[in-house]
Amino acid sequence: MLTEVAADTGGVVLVCAFRVVMGLAQGFVFPCTHSLLAKWIPPKESDVLGTAVYTGDQLGTVVAMIISGALAQSALGWPSIFYFFGGLSILWGMILFWFGGNTPSGHKNISRAELIYIEESWKDVSRERKKFPTPWISIFTSLPVFASIVATMSLCWGYYTLLTEIPTYLSNVLRFDIASNGLLSALPYVVNCALSLAFSWVINSVEKKEIFSKGTLRKVANSIGYWIPAAALVALSFIPVDDPTAAVILLTVSVGFNSISIMGYQMNLIDIAPNFSGLMMGITGSIGTLMSVAAPLYVGAIVKDNTIQEWRIVFLTAAGVFFVGNLIFVIFGDGEVQPWNDPNYSRGKKTETIEKVAV
Repeated sequence: MLTEVAADTGGVVLVCAFRVVMGLAQGFVFPCTHSLLAKWIPPKESDVLGTAVYTGDQLGTVVAMIISGALAQSALGWPSIFYFFGGLSILWGMILFWFGGNTPSGHKNISRAELIYIEESWKDVSRERKKFPTPWISIFTSLPVFASIVATMSLCWGYYTLLTEIPTYLSNVLRFDIASNGLLSALPYVVNCALSLAFSWVINSVEKKEIFSKGTLRKVANSIGYWIPAAALVALSFIPVDDPTAAVILLTVSVGFNSISIMGYQMNLIDIAPNFSGLMMGITGSIGTLMSVAAPLYVGAIVKDNTIQEWRIVFLTAAGVFFVGNLIFVIFGDGEVQPWNDPNYSRGKKTETIEKVAV
């Protein structure tokens, strides 16, 4: 909300400093969210409910793109964008503090039936409420964790290439005006929300029938969420500029199907270690965020004259990153609770529940 003040008093340097502070503060959001999901969502409902939660990220993108374009063109000008969304953030914080709860057992308004239902759903997985040593070496030498880190890095590269550069591509290459740009930039994320919710129900239904293991389902979901967008980006690279409809469709396919990866690598962190899901979300997210910084810089280095040849390099690079990232997840990913999730693992012991899950 202080962006306008920063711009007026300190220029670009102070604005960038404020953005750094925002980024540092927002770094807590996803690890905390994942930690809460591991405590609140029953394992058999993780696909549907977890996806519903993270779809809010895409929904926020849709709302922001549409509203920001309208606010920028209004009499209030661009500063109103920051006041509006800053105000929403404060409102959300107040709602969270009033209605939120760290655990089901610690929530002041939860019904006994819901509490029993959630706790019973986790009875076969060892979860510890007390503090215990973090198995750092086991986490950083775990192949499933490595696979998730690579998957996060590749997603951040492809996703943020599209998120930050679609408006530029639509405006400078396809020549859409700013009003159309806002709506068309939001369209892929509308599809993203719809597909993620629809596929969560499909995958959840398949999981309940026990046709495939959870690990297989995670890899299938991740493959759909990475390789279909990769194929769309390859096709987009060779679409002529005078065919904007096809370009918008391919961009929509790429961003839309990417959402299905929520049910892949992202929810997989809860599968393999519910006790450390928030920690691992922080680790994978921190490393992955480096790619979200590198990707726009890479685009800036490649795109100088906004030619179709330059954008072809950008799209083909993102497609290649999607393909390789998912391939590594398919090879090294896992869907089972890892032994080091056990609170007694660092003490050389294993609980009965962990042995049962491992079998």
